[in-house]
Amino acid sequence: MSIEERKQREKAALQHKIIKAASELISARGHENVSIRQIAEAVEYSPRTIYLYFRDKEHLLQEVVEAGFKRTLEIRSRRLEHVPSSPSALIRQRLEAHIASALAHPNFYRAVVTLIFDKGYSPGPAQQKIIDQTKDDIARCLPPERTTDTEIENHSRIVFASVRGFSLSLLKINDTLSDEERRELIDHFLKFIEQGLQIQEDT
Repeated sequence: MSIEERKQREKAALQHKIIKAASELISARGHENVSIRQIAEAVEYSPRTIYLYFRDKEHLLQEVVEAGFKRTLEIRSRRLEHVPSSPSALIRQRLEAHIASALAHPNFYRAVVTLIFDKGYSPGPAQQKIIDQTKDDIARCLPPERTTDTEIENHSRIVFASVRGFSLSLLKINDTLSDEERRELIDHFLKFIEQGLQIQEDT
């Protein structure tokens, strides 16, 4: 490994550490009560170091959101070994990846959802890719006469609101569930969404 490659790897590792620390503080305190100085203290660097990676706090918060969607995309890509037989089954698989991401990184997930609702940032590349994938999948579920931009947008909002609400609720009770209970609850939710979309496919 060259010196330049090592520097780039170290830079990426520190950037990831900063984003992770920010997400944990946001989850615990809310983004309004988190400062650059507090994030710097959490990673044991000076605030000046944070500003080498992020223009300001808003830029850092945007990167927290984008990092969350990148994680979900990574899980989606790992699970998509075989393309499901129907669009609604594909959406089910994508939503399952979304829930898995929430369970794997609960603090990160809570921070991302909070920022999405409170900040309304323009989507970054990873978030936009997930939005586009979902809209494309939903368009395939709807009968041709209903594949208008408005219909697709409305269904997309319902799907995202449903999975985010479910995931946040699941995180609250996750420690009280056995593996079997958790799996049954997730399956029930996914079947509920899939059946709703199948109604559209069969219309």
